[in-house]
Amino acid sequence: MGWQDRDYQRGGSGRGNWLRRVFGDGENPFSWAVPLFTAFQIRVKVHVLFILLIIMKLIWSASSATMGVGHMLMGMGLLFVLVLLHEFGHCFACRWVQGEADEILMWPLGGLASCNPPRHWRAHLVTAVGGPLVNVVLLPVLGGLLLAFGQGWGSVVFNPFQPRVPLGILDSWGMVALWWAYYTNLILLAFNVLCPVFPLDGGRILQSLLWARMGYERSMDIATRIGLVGAAGLFVLGMVGGQTTLMAIALFGGMTCWVERKRMAFLADGGGYAMAGIQSEASRREQAAFERAAKKQAAQREERARLQQEIDRILAKISREGMASLTKKERQTLGRASKPAAER
Repeated sequence: MGWQDRDYQRGGSGRGNWLRRVFGDGENPFSWAVPLFTAFQIRVKVHVLFILLIIMKLIWSASSATMGVGHMLMGMGLLFVLVLLHEFGHCFACRWVQGEADEILMWPLGGLASCNPPRHWRAHLVTAVGGPLVNVVLLPVLGGLLLAFGQGWGSVVFNPFQPRVPLGILDSWGMVALWWAYYTNLILLAFNVLCPVFPLDGGRILQSLLWARMGYERSMDIATRIGLVGAAGLFVLGMVGGQTTLMAIALFGGMTCWVERKRMAFLADGGGYAMAGIQSEASRREQAAFERAAKKQAAQREERARLQQEIDRILAKISREGMASLTKKERQTLGRASKPAAER
C-alpha cells in the first residue's frame, strides 16, 4: 500500500491531501493516478494521462466528421471495461497460485496489474494466461449474443484487419455496442497472445514456457531478445499504419526488454562480481581471525607444557631433597601451578 493511501485511510482531508493521493511524492510518474474503487481487495486506479487522453479524444471526435462524441465515448468505455476485466483475470490467476495481487492501473497503453506470483515457471505462466483467458471466455458469449439477435455469421466471422460493420447492426445503438465489444475483445485477445514482446502477455507466456525447459536466466535472455525484435517490428508497423498507440506500446516493450537485459547482466556480471568481492573480503577476515585464535591457542599450549615440565622437575627435587631445598622462584612457580587455570 502506498503512503498516499495510508494517509487517506488516516482520515486526511482537504485539497493538499487529495493532490497527494493522486500524485504521491511526484517522483514516480506511474503513481500519478486517481483511485476509482476497490473490488475483491484490488484497488483500481486511472492514470491522469489516461484521463487527459479521453478528454482529447472526445474533443477531437466532436470536431470530426467521421465519428461523433457518442460513438467515441461508447468505444472508449467498452475498451476500458474489457481491459479492466482482462487485468482482473491476471490478478485472480495470480491469487489462485498463491501469489499476491492488489492493484490495477489503467493508463494510456492499456492496463497494468500489480502481480507477484511465486517464483516458479508454472505460477508465472498461469498468471500470464489469466488475462487472455477472460477474453477467450467473452468471445463466444459476445459472438453468441450477436447470433442470437439475428445478426448472422458475417458479424462474427470476418477479416479483423478489414472489419465491416454489418448493415443490420447500424439500426441500433445496442447492436453497435455489442458488435464493437465483440470486435474489441477479439483484437485484445489476438494482440496480447500473438505479440511476443516482453512484458506483454505473449512475451511472458513465451518466457514461462522457456523457463520450464532451460531455467530462468536463459529464458529471460531469449525472451528479451525476441521482445526487442518484436518491438522493432511493432514500431515499424505502427509507423506505417499511422498508429501512435502501437508505436508507444512498441517503445514501452522495447525499453522494458532493454532494462531487463541490463538487470540480468548486472546480476550475472557486475552484481555477481560485487557479491564475490564481498564474500571474498568476508572470507579473508574470517581466515585472519581463525589464524589469530589458532596462534593464541598454540602459545597457551606451549606455555602449559613448559609449566608442567617445570612442575615435574620441582616435585622431583622435593622428593629428593625436601621442601627446604626449593628456591624462592621455585616456590612461586609451585604456588602458581596450584591455582585454577582461570586465576593464573
